Amino acid sequence: MQTSPAIPPREDNPCPSPVAIWQQLLTYLLEKHYGLTLSDTPFCEENVIQGHIDAGVTLVNAVNFLVEKYELVRIDRNGFNWQEQSPFLTAVDVLRARRATGLLKV
Repeated sequence: MQTSPAIPPREDNPCPSPVAIWQQLLTYLLEKHYGLTLSDTPFCEENVIQGHIDAGVTLVNAVNFLVEKYELVRIDRNGFNWQEQSPFLTAVDVLRARRATGLLKV
């Protein structure tokens, strides 16, 4: 009688490093929402990203600091409405970026 393993073998799918994840998300978020590339910001340096991660700074707060410092304007919103539109990113923006970059499995 032949037996099969109870647990199927895992595929060797290495998990990206936190720095690589930040790079992917920053690339997407900066381009989509502000028309910038990663190289337009201090985040083009891996050690800058690692420093933010080590300090416990969230991705949203890191980007929003740049938005405030350089008075960035979001380019992904069309038209005007009665409410002032905030230039800042939200957690929802990051979740959408995770989905768009394949980092969030649905």
